[in-house]
Parts: sequence; structure tokens; C-alpha cells
Amino acid sequence: MKISSTRTLLSALAAFGVSSAISAPAVKTTSPQVAAIKRTTSQPATARPFYTAELYAKVAGYAAEPTADIGDIVKAGQELVKIDVPEMQKAYERSVAEAKRLESDVARAEAAQQVAAAQVQQASAEIQKSEAQVAAVQSEFDRVNGLVKTGVVTGKVKDEAENRLRAAKAQLAAIKQSLNVAKANANAAAAEVAAAKSAATVAAKSLEEMATLIGYASIKAPFSGVITQRNVDHGDLVSDSAKTRSDKPLYVVAKTDVIRVSAEIPERDAVWVRKGHAAEIRFPSLPGKTFEGRVARTSGSLDAKTRSLTVEVDLPNKEGEILGNMFGTMVVSVKRNAALVVPAGSIRFDLTGSEKIAYVVRDNAIAHVPVTTGMDDGHRIEILSGLKEGDRIVTGMLGRLNDGQQVTVLAD
Repeated sequence: MKISSTRTLLSALAAFGVSSAISAPAVKTTSPQVAAIKRTTSQPATARPFYTAELYAKVAGYAAEPTADIGDIVKAGQELVKIDVPEMQKAYERSVAEAKRLESDVARAEAAQQVAAAQVQQASAEIQKSEAQVAAVQSEFDRVNGLVKTGVVTGKVKDEAENRLRAAKAQLAAIKQSLNVAKANANAAAAEVAAAKSAATVAAKSLEEMATLIGYASIKAPFSGVITQRNVDHGDLVSDSAKTRSDKPLYVVAKTDVIRVSAEIPERDAVWVRKGHAAEIRFPSLPGKTFEGRVARTSGSLDAKTRSLTVEVDLPNKEGEILGNMFGTMVVSVKRNAALVVPAGSIRFDLTGSEKIAYVVRDNAIAHVPVTTGMDDGHRIEILSGLKEGDRIVTGMLGRLNDGQQVTVLAD
């Protein structure tokens, strides 16, 4: 019906002498081409410091004069504020004195152990001497006893020799008993040394623990960065809020020479995102600047609520032009496909605005062909269905062409 109406209109125009060239507008055509098209996803992004540390007090005391303020660039280990802890300092001094006393106890115990060891050695030497004496007296007694049997000496001489033998043996037994006592004393001295050393070790560890706690009275920067918050003044009573986190942090330090830019990639694109993919980041507050980077890391899983994948890009920021929590846009190149593509201006909508169509020239007449499109990089559009290579489609046409309308195709 449309073709018949168009031809009737053309006949009427010809009757009034209107040129057919006017009724057959000249158009330029092109053909779909197979080419690589880059699939990208553009999402809102937020810039954050690479690291952010909230510094709380681990010990209670009064703040001295802070040595750093917001905006200051600090080095790793730099002291930001000192907390006065006089009670802890006094306790530490007492612990030092106690540790020294226990070290003296160890020295006395070791000296007593040495004395006991010497007594053991002395008793051992005396035993050897006494055993030699017993042997000599025994030999003398045996000789005298033989002489008594032959009648050379009297029985009185034998009795005297026997008494000397008994005395020598008694002395040897006494020395052996003293050796046992000396050994027992040596064992006791060794146990005393071990106990003293154990007590000294406990005191030393306790001293180290107190020294560590006193070290916490110095609030230091954990890494090089910039002070973004300071919530302490000279003379403030600082509480041990490290456990409860009920108070504001004394300081907040941010590492800003490298910025993490994060974006949430929707599920339809998230499946294509990989570490190392190229990304472009722009910030409205920095017009005309584009920051190029690559995907440094992803969350590896979709958020259960938003069904999106967190993606982070690290950007150098030595000049500090990118501020923490700055809003921007991240464009990630997620895929590059070989696809059938047409120029972006070749795809139109029908009169209802609900269906995409292409003007295909067939026998110098226009055919409205419905198409299904895919990726669009702003210059080329991927054609999923409706067109094929070799089709001649109208491009660069600003006006509307009717289905069945005659056209004149301009030479390429």
C-alpha cells in the first residue's frame, strides 16, 4: 500500500512537471564490515587513598604538644604526638630496680653453687687421701698380726695397730658422708640458681612488656603520607580507646602518592573484566584530563545486593592533584570482538520509536530492515541480526526515507 501511494504521488508530481530527480533523492551508501570493535563499560568511580590508617591511643595519659597537623606530609615512623604517662614510667623504673635485684640474686646463687662445687671437690680429694691412709694402716695391721702369730711382738702391739685401723676407717666413712652432704648442697645451689634465673627472666620479660607499652605513648605515622584528620590538642586526656574505638582517632594518615580508583561493574559486563584490562578515568573537577591505567584488582565476586563487581585501578598521584573521595568516571575496555559493524549514523528508529531499522537499498528502492544491535563505541555499531556483508545501507542521511521510496545512489 505504501509503495502504491508513493508511485501515485510521483505520477502526480510528474504531471505538474516536477523532475523525477527530486522524487528520487541522492543517497550515499556503505556496506557492513567485519571489524574489531572494543567493548567498554563506563561506570561512576571514586578515588580513595591507597592506604588510610586511623591512629588510636593504646595507653592513657595527657597529650603533649602535637607535632603534626592536617595537610602535613609525614614520613613513616615520624612522631605525631607524645602522651605523658608518669604512672607507667614510675612502674617501669620500679621494674628496672626489681630486675637488677633479681640479677644480683642470680649472681649470689651462682657464687653459692661454686662454693658447693668446691666443697664436693675437696671432699672427693680427702676421700682419696683417707682411702690411701686406710690402705697403709691395713697393711701395717696385717704385718703386726703376722708377727704376733710368730711370737715376735706382743698382743698389745696388735691391739694398737687394730685401733689405728678402726680410726682410719671411721675417718674415711666420715669423709664420705661429708661428700654426700656437699653433693646435696651443690644440687640445692644449682636449683637455687635455676630459680633465680627463672625469676630474673620473668622480670626481664615484664620489663620488656612495660617498655613496649611505654613505646605506645608515642603516636607515630605507620607509613609515609598526609595527615587528613587531627583530633587531639595539647593537654587532652587521652584514653585507651584502641579496644572500644568509642572515640575519634587521634590522627588519620592517608597514603595519597598512589590513588585507588574503584568502580562497581554491573553483572552484564563483570564477566568480561580481567586484571590488566585498560581503563580511562576522568574527573569532572579536573576537566580536560584523562588518566590512563589498568585494572589492578577485582573483588572476584559479585556483591549480593547490587550484583556488581568491585574493580580498582591504581593511579600515580605524586603531585597530589587527585584528592581522596573525588568523584569520577571509569571506562574499562572489557573485550575486543571481531563483529559485523556499521557506522553509528546508519541505524535509525521506525515511526513508533520502538524498533531499530536500517535503510537498505535494493533495486534503487529503500527497504526498512529491522536490526538487532550490540556494542556501540560511539563510532561503530555491532549488528547482531538483520544485515549481512554486501548489503547496501544508507549512511549520512539526515532526513527520513519511506519504505519503497526510489533513490539515486551516489558513487563511492
